[in-house]
Amino acid sequence: MRDTPLTEEQKADLVRSTRRLDLRRILGGLFLVYGVITTVVGIVHWDSDPEMTGGIHINLWVGLAMLAAGLLFFLWDRLAPVPAEDIVGQAEAEAHQRAAGEGRDLG
Repeated sequence: MRDTPLTEEQKADLVRSTRRLDLRRILGGLFLVYGVITTVVGIVHWDSDPEMTGGIHINLWVGLAMLAAGLLFFLWDRLAPVPAEDIVGQAEAEAHQRAAGEGRDLG
């Protein structure tokens, strides 16, 4: 276990890796992938959709909505990233908690 505080380089790496795995990016990517697939299905099966859904091209509309949702997740992540202070503070708090559980004091 680590007894020393994080260096600036370690803090930067921690922030980068945490932001890379932000749930908003993962969900945004999934919405984009499924949105593309559903939109393509809506375009390819243009004639069969309205017959089954009462005149609405449901796959096309749902696909476009999923694309918009995916883009909104990415925009949200870009405009409001998790603050670096929160990430580092959480990591340091966890290190202190582990040290206290092992009977050590990190100061």
